[in-house]
Amino acid sequence: MDFDEVADELYAQLPADFIGARTDAVAEAKRTDKGLARRIGELGKPTLAAWTVNLLVRESGDQVSELVELGDLLRRAQDDLDPEQLRALDKQRRQVVRALAREAAKHARRAGHPVSDAVVVQVEETLKAAVADPDAAEQVLAGRLTGALAYNGLGTPEPTAPTTRRPPRRPASSVPAEPPPPPLDLDAARTAKAERAARREAEEKLRDARATLRTARAAVDDAAAEAEQATAAAKEAAQAAGAARGERDDARARVAELEAALEQARQRAAQAEEEAGAAEAEADRAEADRAAAEEDLQRAEADRDRAQQVVDELS
Repeated sequence: MDFDEVADELYAQLPADFIGARTDAVAEAKRTDKGLARRIGELGKPTLAAWTVNLLVRESGDQVSELVELGDLLRRAQDDLDPEQLRALDKQRRQVVRALAREAAKHARRAGHPVSDAVVVQVEETLKAAVADPDAAEQVLAGRLTGALAYNGLGTPEPTAPTTRRPPRRPASSVPAEPPPPPLDLDAARTAKAERAARREAEEKLRDARATLRTARAAVDDAAAEAEQATAAAKEAAQAAGAARGERDDARARVAELEAALEQARQRAAQAEEEAGAAEAEADRAEADRAAAEEDLQRAEADRDRAQQVVDELS
């Protein structure tokens, strides 16, 4: 039993099912590893907002990761003091956060646990915190939040005006004065600016490529699902065709058997007809023989009666 697997399974549960699932997991772990059981028992039940963010990470983790990367770009832009890029990235951040919060609400509704507008606001604040703070981003991407995170703000500073005030004069002392700053290397500054622009362009291309990849993956998944359905339908059709061919062959064999039986019956009928004719002829001959025998009997009886009469007369 692995702690990370158990934790992932628990935080995938609906909020109402978390306590019962955790109790079952602790009881199962106690049979083999009491330390693991203790760690599982320490896992806190997520609030509804935290559960919604965890669900979003499970269902749309790539998009949340891209939002976190947007926070890295914002921090770099702050370091570079690039106000134009900061404004563009901050606008994109707000749009993506709102879109992902709505997406999280859709996932919650599909999971059978719709959330209120107040919860959606907490989801937005948590996503903003993930953009602003790498530690918060790590917690969000782990998918095991127990509560919503607070957003402290990630501003878009305007460029500050140069100051003309001289620094205070250092009083004379035995400490040697600091050396003057080195002269500005304009070529290096231009090179750095070009590198930042190239990096921003490459990052934008990477985001576009990832978006295209997500679309392509979705299309591939849809096509694979359709192909799987078509394959299943073709398999069923092939099985049905095979069954139909088997039934057809059985019917043909049965027809052949019946035709053979019919032919045999016809032959037996013809033979019986012939035998019946022969029997009738034999019966006719027997009847003629009987009639002749009857006549012979009558003549014999007449002869006997005459002979008896002669005997009687002579006696």
